[in-house]
Amino acid sequence: MSDSFRSRVRSFVDSKITPHVAEWEVNRSYPESLNQLAGKAGILSLGYTEDRLPDDPQNLAILVEELTLSGAQGIVMGLASHFVSLRAIESSAHPVAGRVIRQVLRGERSIALAMTEPQTGSDLTSIACRADAENRLTGTKAFICNGERADFVLVYAMAGDGPALLLVERQAAGIRYLHRECIGWRCLPLADIELNDTPSIPLIKGKGVNRLLQVSLQQERLNLAVMAVTSARLALQAAVDYCKVRHSGGERLIDKSVLRQRLSGHRAHLEVVKHYVEDAVRWQAKGALQAVDVAIAKRMASQCLEAIARDAVQLHGAHGCVEPALVERVYRDARLLGIGGGTDEIMLEIVGRSL
Repeated sequence: MSDSFRSRVRSFVDSKITPHVAEWEVNRSYPESLNQLAGKAGILSLGYTEDRLPDDPQNLAILVEELTLSGAQGIVMGLASHFVSLRAIESSAHPVAGRVIRQVLRGERSIALAMTEPQTGSDLTSIACRADAENRLTGTKAFICNGERADFVLVYAMAGDGPALLLVERQAAGIRYLHRECIGWRCLPLADIELNDTPSIPLIKGKGVNRLLQVSLQQERLNLAVMAVTSARLALQAAVDYCKVRHSGGERLIDKSVLRQRLSGHRAHLEVVKHYVEDAVRWQAKGALQAVDVAIAKRMASQCLEAIARDAVQLHGAHGCVEPALVERVYRDARLLGIGGGTDEIMLEIVGRSL
């Protein structure tokens, strides 16, 4: 299915996304109708027609890659991150779980994961949000992608003596949204969510919650690694193309050995990282992926992207510093990949524990 699914996603991106990216970046949001269109096209379900969560790492990587080729990482976070939440929901025995999964895959409703808090980041050991005995939530979640317009929010909170995952509906009582502006992913709305005695549906409670989230976050980090590699490819190609037409001192930039060698060094670095990330996707498909593999993939891919994006802007000069230049957008988006899903420092700590 992989080749046919890639063709389907590419056609959708070329017709429904790429022509509008610059406009959506200015508007700070892509239209909610895009989610519905993606659901009808079978994009959100990885091409599968069954009303169950597909387990296909290869097709998910294809979805992330092709969406990234639109030139806006915010689109990827909007249309491919639902698998992180749904994978956790799939483990719930609550009757609502199946309905939520079905509606999200069809594009009928959307979902966001709310873990991060203002003073603790995503440190699960320091979460302050609490659920009382009646599953009413009180606390604040911060920097939630699509948070203010997601139909469902999957909230990580403490319930009694242990962690829990609880489902909150968009218009629930006691919920307040605070829009945030971000350096990158501009076409993706970002918000803080304040919960004040907000009713919720308890999906999973107990010791297994943290383990479940770690597995889900592993998927998010691998998605981000694929995004980073693909964005780096876009930025490097844009830099090469520009250096072929830009002249300085009577010759093309690409003919200057120092610049050509710099681009060649980036190409070599990118190829090595790309192969490692592709291997990680294959290991996941075989059930052999380890946390350290994902940490290495995400950290090296984000570092590679930042180096390439920086030089791509530098080589473009002023042309690379203004909207809607592709390299300007990639440069802004790149910084978020070293933070989202776990910072570079957290990735290195995971690697360090394996030494």
